[in-house]
Amino acid sequence: MDLSLAGAAFVRYEEGFVGHFYRDAVGVGTIGVGFTWGSAAFRQWWAANKPGIAFGPGATMTRDEAEKCLVYLFANEYGKAVNQFLGHDVPQNVFDGMGSPVYNLGPGSLQWRWAALAKAGDYAGCAAALRITGTTAKGRTLSGLVRRRKEEAALIESGVYAGVTANVSYQRSDPMSDGMLTRGERGPAVASLIADLAELGYYKGNLDDIFGYGTEAAVLAFQRDHGLKPDGIADAGTLKAINLLLVPKPASPAPAAPVPAPAMPPKAPTAPAPSKPVANHIGIGVGAFAIGAAIANYWHELVAWIHHWI
Repeated sequence: MDLSLAGAAFVRYEEGFVGHFYRDAVGVGTIGVGFTWGSAAFRQWWAANKPGIAFGPGATMTRDEAEKCLVYLFANEYGKAVNQFLGHDVPQNVFDGMGSPVYNLGPGSLQWRWAALAKAGDYAGCAAALRITGTTAKGRTLSGLVRRRKEEAALIESGVYAGVTANVSYQRSDPMSDGMLTRGERGPAVASLIADLAELGYYKGNLDDIFGYGTEAAVLAFQRDHGLKPDGIADAGTLKAINLLLVPKPASPAPAAPVPAPAMPPKAPTAPAPSKPVANHIGIGVGAFAIGAAIANYWHELVAWIHHWI
């Protein structure tokens, strides 16, 4: 059996897409839909489709190339492992639903109970077991993995392709229920994180609500630049650091306008010195003339008297 177009879309929806080489939380070189050099089928595809291009920093991949590579990997590695394990055909939704956890957890997961139940045709039992399988990373239960297992279980049991079929009939978990955001989660909290990372220049992809490889790469880059643990998980510390950078800084207060000096009251006009009445000047002049005339007349009389007696 081969992975269907809807199955490929489902896996791509769960994994996300990054069109350039980057290193994941544990330093593994990654590109496209979670492709790594550890996959023999991926190395074969790369050699055939990217001749002369080294898989490393600077390497790129288009969405079309990623789509074709994903189909190739399922045909030659992950889907092939499912076919070999089952040994018989199963409904297409069961095959696609089994292929997703095998791609995520590795072909070794086919040795676990969920796969044995699927092989036996107990799809309800397989779904129940799968919901509690492979939901931890580094000792922590991650809501993103819990959600993914639920969606894979729903695909196997009910044929619901989350992200492809609109009528998802089960309840999604709250991505922030564990206080962090991780790859595989989606919702308003993820959309806010992506928008914040884009504003800070770390995210260059589509502004959606899916925490895929592109979001994980952006979180890793932010963590490395700010001295945080580079694990690709947007935990409380990482989210706080992002929010601190986004808090608008208070604008510098505008320089205070100079306070005008109080206006001085208008200066009262100086009253001109009172001029002496003209009549006074005339009176003084006339008086002085009269005195002078009297003196002259007395002098003439005195002289005449003296001459008389001599």
